[in-house]
Amino acid sequence: MSTIIVAAVLILVIISICLILISLNNKDRQKKTTELLNHFSQLGIENDLSYSSQEILQNCIIGLDGIKRKLLILKKNDEDKYNSLILDLNHVKSCSKKKIYRSVNVGTGKKEKFENQIHKIVLAFDFIDNRPPIHISFFDPVTNHIFAMQELEQRANNWEIILTKLVNADLKKIA
Repeated sequence: MSTIIVAAVLILVIISICLILISLNNKDRQKKTTELLNHFSQLGIENDLSYSSQEILQNCIIGLDGIKRKLLILKKNDEDKYNSLILDLNHVKSCSKKKIYRSVNVGTGKKEKFENQIHKIVLAFDFIDNRPPIHISFFDPVTNHIFAMQELEQRANNWEIILTKLVNADLKKIA
């Protein structure tokens, strides 16, 4: 009887430790997201942007000001370092979702067999003035779980639709 009680106590202690670690991880993630959002809001105020749409990704936020036709991209690199970029959609030629593949060796020993796997899903912006394209990463297996790929791909699709309408409307005016 006493061994059952000892086993039950051990199981409860292990479960308690796991729950505490999960709680601490969630609080840390929430704190980082809040800091990112605060920095994002501050940049919006400084640049006189009001967002009609925004998306929170792993360490990145994008926000669209549809009236001013600008897209703010904010990415957190290190603990206190942020990179921001404001894209003027009047200078964008096209916006498209792209899947970037890589070859992976799935064979063994003497029989090498290579298979293509999705490396990233990005939103790619090509510019009228032929400057290098800009990519916003929606799915990266380094930072995202494979089970999140379908949801993140759908989010990229939604942004592609929204931004393509804005870009194409501007190109029609030019033509």
